[in-house]
Amino acid sequence: MTNGMWAVYAREVKRFQKLWLDTIFNPIVSVGLYLAVFGVIAGDRVIAGVPYVAFIYVGLLSMNLINASMSNPAFSIIISKNVGTIVDLQVIPVSPWRIGLAYALAALTRAILTLAAALAFTVWFIPLHSIAHPFMLVAAIVISGLEFGMVGVAFGMWAKNFEALTFLTTFLLQPMIFLGGVFYPTDTLPSPWNVVSQWNPLHHNINALRYAVTGYTDGDPWRSFAAIATFLVIATITMHVIVRNKLRST
Repeated sequence: MTNGMWAVYAREVKRFQKLWLDTIFNPIVSVGLYLAVFGVIAGDRVIAGVPYVAFIYVGLLSMNLINASMSNPAFSIIISKNVGTIVDLQVIPVSPWRIGLAYALAALTRAILTLAAALAFTVWFIPLHSIAHPFMLVAAIVISGLEFGMVGVAFGMWAKNFEALTFLTTFLLQPMIFLGGVFYPTDTLPSPWNVVSQWNPLHHNINALRYAVTGYTDGDPWRSFAAIATFLVIATITMHVIVRNKLRST
């Protein structure tokens, strides 16, 4: 079963390697444009000792990490259902949770490549001279990537078409990202949105990554790490149930 899981993983990695323009070029352009606009607007603004450009930079990288991790498996699985290759997952002797884990690991791999590409071309313009907590950064990236990889697998199995994926990203994921503190400290929001943001799961992913890089936090960083670890467990269990049920009924 382990060999089968890694075969699914390798297939997914080879699939997105063919989409190098989307994997490499898009995040560079996205981060670069945001930095250009907000860098001019912000000027020399500082938030709790952290340059505003560095503050939003980590938020933008978090946004790219979340988007890449979730969209990769969801997009791939929906395509498989549309063209009929989903049957491959029904006949291979691999348990549902291993299939989901393979997709989630591939999503994490793509997310790391996306971050690396964005960093390579943009970090030179950011006033960051060191990483505050390197080991916590690695943990935050891995947990966040796997968490939203699992969400992407679950949604891909549940959704019937790309319209459902567009609805999720446009009307649910993007508002949650922007309310998660990508561009501002959440405590600057007016009531009740400052409280709502604290209950936003994506806020904790962004907060954990920002704390690991800059040392700045909107709250207790350990609470954010506990929250994203808990969400990973919930997402994994949910993914297993959905994959098992959908592969049986497809």
